Amino acid sequence: MSHRVRRWEVVVLVLAVAMTILRFYCAARVGLGDDESYYWDWSRRLQLSYYDHPAMTAWLIKIGTLIFGQNSLGVRFFALLCNAGSGYLLWKLATEIFDRATALIAVVFYIFAPIFSLGGILMVPDAPMGLAWVALLLIVWRMLKSDDTRLSTWLGAGLVLGLGLISKYTIILLAISLVLFLLSEPSYRRHLFAKRFWLALALAAICCLPIIIWNSQLGWPTVKYHLHDRQTGGGGASLVRWGQFWGSQAITLGPALLLLCLGTWIVAVRRFRDLRWRFIFVMTFPTFALFCFQALYAEFKPHWPAPSYSLVFIGGARLMVEGFGLTNLKNPARAVVAAFILVIFIPLNVLFYVGSLWPVIPKIARAVAPNLAFDIKFDPTNDLYGWDALAIHLNEIRAEMSKKGEPEPFLSSSRYQLTGQLAFATKETVWRVSPDNDQYKFWQTRADWLPLLGRNSLYVTDSRFERDPRNDFIFKSCTVDPPYLVYRGDELAHKFFIWRCQGFTGIR
Repeated sequence: MSHRVRRWEVVVLVLAVAMTILRFYCAARVGLGDDESYYWDWSRRLQLSYYDHPAMTAWLIKIGTLIFGQNSLGVRFFALLCNAGSGYLLWKLATEIFDRATALIAVVFYIFAPIFSLGGILMVPDAPMGLAWVALLLIVWRMLKSDDTRLSTWLGAGLVLGLGLISKYTIILLAISLVLFLLSEPSYRRHLFAKRFWLALALAAICCLPIIIWNSQLGWPTVKYHLHDRQTGGGGASLVRWGQFWGSQAITLGPALLLLCLGTWIVAVRRFRDLRWRFIFVMTFPTFALFCFQALYAEFKPHWPAPSYSLVFIGGARLMVEGFGLTNLKNPARAVVAAFILVIFIPLNVLFYVGSLWPVIPKIARAVAPNLAFDIKFDPTNDLYGWDALAIHLNEIRAEMSKKGEPEPFLSSSRYQLTGQLAFATKETVWRVSPDNDQYKFWQTRADWLPLLGRNSLYVTDSRFERDPRNDFIFKSCTVDPPYLVYRGDELAHKFFIWRCQGFTGIR
């Protein structure tokens, strides 16, 4: 290893440590995202599994909040550890597949690629599953390269797969890719017929017992949701939506890195006889291809293909080492790639993390386009703000109503995003009074609503999810207050609508 490579390793290590410290700082300072607050509400009602996802996220949040309290850091603590661990394991994997120079560049991609960096502080199922994903890749690579047939090693792989499955179901695609990879190499096919392979799968299945038990007791709602409901709401094939999928990947990866990933898959096919490149292709492309195809026919979320990128980053990093030469800083092609990182990746990260602490995004927007009105929806960091102030305002309304002799109203909203945020801000039960399908459907049944019949409610929406409760016919009457506005300094951050509703009649 050259002196120059060692020097750059120190630089990347400093960047990784600095980014981790920044994430911890922001995690403790800013409010929760919508999904995070929803999962926090799960942690107040620990179960074997949940409607949307397995239970790992809720369990980790519960432990984190027991240690650090019911605050943002408590919710996010284990997500921060999982993301840091994923970066370290990616380094190990890249080193073992290729070399330390390749690992250096791959980790830079992982640190700064928006899809991993900007979500690096969020406690979502992708955090523990992502750690299990990279860990399983590392274990499998080591097993196959050393022809490790020890039962303990294979059971370890099965355990990691199982932990990934009770984090997020997407990791089942990695298991399928593993079978395809074993089938692709004659010397590896024997593992498929060995007892150790099936015992490893059995251990993974045992880890999934909480999911199976919970679903079997409730009529398999998770299976119906993921395999049917989510796949039938897209209205058929749509080239517009498919174009949106590709646009979302260009944004979440950056155009240059997306092109590098696509080029890496092409090179991997051309080098298919090399087990290293075959491993990169087979263990990643099926996952990406599935979500790419799915986006043509059904709704998608931009982060769904993210797990497939970590290993592709290693292949892309290797192409950079081969094509540009790590120590050849004068190579024009290398300078172009470095410029993309400096001009796109770093500013995006600075904009997000600084913007999550201070309202700089609207100021930049007005500086660039002073004649255009800035919509607060265009600043995603605004979603993290205003909930504590709203909770105080709602308590003031309740106190005012109490002085007038009015009965205390319960809190309600129309969507899980708003319900979770209100619950975290108020630390009380908030009722999701709409016929939507989410976890609240299982906690707030018709029997649970019976004590609420006839009671009054403060029904809350915001400018993102405006909804008139009068159209749902769940209250006898409703009136709306003037919008409650929350500012970050001199910038409007959140606009809430508070409805005073009388006589809850139940959900039809």
